[in-house]
Amino acid sequence: MMDVDREDEEKEDIQRDQLRFFRVFCGTWNVNEQSPMEALGTWLERDDEPPDIYAIGFQEIDMSIDAMLSTDSKKEAEWEDAVKTYLHPKAKYIKVKSSRLMGMLLLVYIQEQHIPANVDTEQVATGIMGFMGNKGGVGIRMTICNTSICFINSHLAAREEELERRNQDYRDISSKMTFKRFSPPLTLDEHDLIFWFGDLNFRIDDMSVNELKNSVHSNEFTRLLSHDQLCKQLGKSDVFCGYTEGVINFRPSYRYNPGTDIWDTSEKRRPPAWCDRILWKGSGIRQLRYNSHPELKISDHKPVSALFDAGIRVGGDRSNRTLTKDAMGELDRIEEEYTPQVKLNTTEFYFENVRFIESQQKELAITNTGRVPVEYKFVNEMDGVSFSTPWVSVCPRKHTVMPGDTSYVRLKVLIDKEVVRDLNFRVSLDDILVLHLNSGRDIFIPIHATYIPSSFGTSIETLVYVHGPIRDVPVTELIQVGDTAFLNSMDPYSSRKYICPKEIFRLVNHLYRYGGEQISMFLTRGHPSEIKQIRDALDTGTPEYLPGSVHSVAEALLLFLESLPEPVIPSTLYHSCLQCSTDFHRCKKELQAVPDSHRNVFKYLCAFLRELLKYADQDDLGVKILASLFGNVFLRAPPSSNKDDRHSSTPHSKSRVRAEDSQKAAFVYHFLTNEYDE
Repeated sequence: MMDVDREDEEKEDIQRDQLRFFRVFCGTWNVNEQSPMEALGTWLERDDEPPDIYAIGFQEIDMSIDAMLSTDSKKEAEWEDAVKTYLHPKAKYIKVKSSRLMGMLLLVYIQEQHIPANVDTEQVATGIMGFMGNKGGVGIRMTICNTSICFINSHLAAREEELERRNQDYRDISSKMTFKRFSPPLTLDEHDLIFWFGDLNFRIDDMSVNELKNSVHSNEFTRLLSHDQLCKQLGKSDVFCGYTEGVINFRPSYRYNPGTDIWDTSEKRRPPAWCDRILWKGSGIRQLRYNSHPELKISDHKPVSALFDAGIRVGGDRSNRTLTKDAMGELDRIEEEYTPQVKLNTTEFYFENVRFIESQQKELAITNTGRVPVEYKFVNEMDGVSFSTPWVSVCPRKHTVMPGDTSYVRLKVLIDKEVVRDLNFRVSLDDILVLHLNSGRDIFIPIHATYIPSSFGTSIETLVYVHGPIRDVPVTELIQVGDTAFLNSMDPYSSRKYICPKEIFRLVNHLYRYGGEQISMFLTRGHPSEIKQIRDALDTGTPEYLPGSVHSVAEALLLFLESLPEPVIPSTLYHSCLQCSTDFHRCKKELQAVPDSHRNVFKYLCAFLRELLKYADQDDLGVKILASLFGNVFLRAPPSSNKDDRHSSTPHSKSRVRAEDSQKAAFVYHFLTNEYDE
């Protein structure tokens, strides 16, 4: 009888380790704001056997201002209907989910006999200040049996020379794509299988247009790919680290005269490039084909598709799948005797001279010195709500290490706009990471950092009293100046109060002098390196003229305002300002309750924005865009007010957020279209 039972257990163990292969179709197409006027069958029905899963990403379905400011789009419904019409006729499909961010749309369908679980969506905007969704990524994740799958559709920065901006867009999407329905939120890298596709916009370097076109005509794809920006980085940098792309044996998918197979003959004569790509990450994935579909001609891009066999675990769990049944049996018999044993390369971390928006990274090596697999994860400290304070992040947050192997964890310290608001001139930062070993002990890892104070994250009330560069002012004096009792006293500082912080004046004055006719000044992102140089110029006073492009200075201004501990319109007046947003006279009356220094900043910035509107026909900055953008900057909800709404996927929460965004824009709109005289 015991032998029969053991045989049954062995069969169950084998079943737990089995994979079932699902056929996965991934497709991407930048449709250049066109409606679906062509049959999509040659793209979506190419294969004899129907896919188990369709994941289809579109870019630039709608780039209108309405699409930028609204969650609804007529084009979204048109393209979704077109896709449903041309799903493979040999199977019946249900929609798992859709996710849209401005012009990006991701649709995922699955054969109706399969049951996906734990479905969630997320969007990451990489446009200016993370507010404009003209670039970024959308994701849909789900679990099938015991395998988690995530699909990412992204649209990265354009133009050949913007390689580093594309790389940064990838990093932002990869790090910020977290699925909030899980607690703690589930990161992208915590999925078993990831498929990433879209208009990645990588170009071909160091070749003339004629040489490039001749090589395409001769099908010299290997030569061309040696100059491809993405191919040159794959496996050699952090860009798409761990991802794989299949062999490209098709003509570049960009850029054609719409309606033809003729390369771009416009004035810009953009050279051909493989902008539209499909990559994957995870074990058990085999690519069956990788194609473009030149017969579809409505756009300046050609659609691309790939077909995969993806291994889905039909039993067991992630931590056990690599153990043989004999090892499992041995572990069952001796689990009371064996406990997880690890060795760390260090037990304490020090980060020195951390600067605002300038991350520092160190590596924690966790070596399994025992005889059993070690599953670890970073857990909450005591009764904390997260596994660390916001200025520390770890990746991966959990992993399984086999005996003798080492897992490397990246620890990153970053003071961003959210964190800097609460620092209040703290220069010494301390935290404790709790490393929990499953069935084992907890290991406490102290982290220490020293922070260099910046004008970014310093209150308006403090800045109006600081005349020299903030780096030259002792921290003790900054703390004193920011103290309420001090501000109410008759200190000599009181007679030297600025009307507006000099940092804001320098930023605005630069934009006023050099940016009036600059196209899309607040809609195009600046360069991270230039924004750091601008930060240093404001904090040190040198150089006298701000470095970097107008777009970088514009983003620095928005970042400065976003980083204020108390927003331009204090949080205590947030709800009353929203309530009066339909009436300009009530708005003016409400503004009288704003403290003098904050009101001066608001008036100064609104006056500057009214000047910009004189160039609205030239720079694409209409009053609605400016009101929406600065409404979210000037007005910020109190921390305790609906703090989870923006991270919630419930219809009620989304509706509430949209309503408040509209009210904030309406409040600012009044002051951009009317002169304000006290």
